[in-house]
Order: sequence, then C-alpha cells, then structure tokens
Amino acid sequence: VEPRNVLLCACHVSNVLAQSNQARRLINYKLSIGERALVQSMATKAVFVAVLAAVSILGGPIVQTAVATAGLGAVSTLAAAKAGPFTVHFWAPMSKWLISGASFLDLKRPTDKVSLPQYTALTLTGAFFSRYALLVQPINYVLCSVNIALFISSFWHLARKVKADFFSPKLPPPPPPPP
Repeated sequence: VEPRNVLLCACHVSNVLAQSNQARRLINYKLSIGERALVQSMATKAVFVAVLAAVSILGGPIVQTAVATAGLGAVSTLAAAKAGPFTVHFWAPMSKWLISGASFLDLKRPTDKVSLPQYTALTLTGAFFSRYALLVQPINYVLCSVNIALFISSFWHLARKVKADFFSPKLPPPPPPPP
C-alpha cells in the first residue's frame, strides 16, 4: 500500500497487544474457577485456526495464480486484481463490515448502553478511513464503502448519546420499591 501508514500499523499492533492481554485475563479467570477443560478446548480451536491461517497464507499465491490464469472470465479477473480476494485489501474491509453491520442492527440500543468514547472513535475512524481508502494505491472502494457505513451508523449512535446526555432534560430516578 502506498503511501505507508505507520500510525495505522501502530494502532493495529497496540490493538493486537490489548486483545492478547484480554485473552490472557480470560484464560486466567477460567482457570481460577476450575474450567480447565474449557481452556483446553479453546486452545485446541486456536491451534486449528492458526494452522488454517498459515496454510491459507502460504497456499494463497499458488491458488491465486491457478485461478487468475484459468480463463474463468470475471472470476479470474477478480482473483488477479490488486485489491482482490487474495489480498488484505479485500479481507480487511470485508471483516470490518461485521462492525458496521452490528452497529446498524443495534440502532435502537438504549443510550445508557452507548459508550461515548467508543462511538466517538468509531465515528472518527469511519470519517478518516473513508478518505484514506481513496488515497492509497490500489484505491480501495470496498474499504471506502465500509467506512462510510461505519461513519453513518456510529454517528447515529453518537448523536443519540450526546442528545440524551447533554441536551435532554433529566428525569428524576424512580422511587425505591416499598419494603
């Protein structure tokens, strides 16, 4: 990808570190409550996923070449594309659709369950990376579209949260139930 985005790389590395720490905490917690079998099952699944990922990464170029040169019309053209399904330019935005989709499915979430910092970050991410997707080579229209969707859905949540917390009159709490 040109131009290089060192800040984006640093963000992803710090996210991987944070998620790894969360996984470590989960494993320690599960072990502390005696769920050793569950931890072993999780470890087995993680090894399976890691092996599958390694095989996919190592075998990807071979499969890409075979499909791209097979003369399958649009399928071969897509396989040979610089931002096609054999590149990170395709799969990163495709997985990001899960975040946007979850946000769209949750548009009526109560505002007390909406995190102001989280949705601020998601809204800004959608705005910044919509533009970034059009500046990199190859231009990544899938990344642009998913970030536009992320911006719209996150801004919706953020606007509702700001309105509820800062512009709506506060109702007094309900009285406690009688004893």
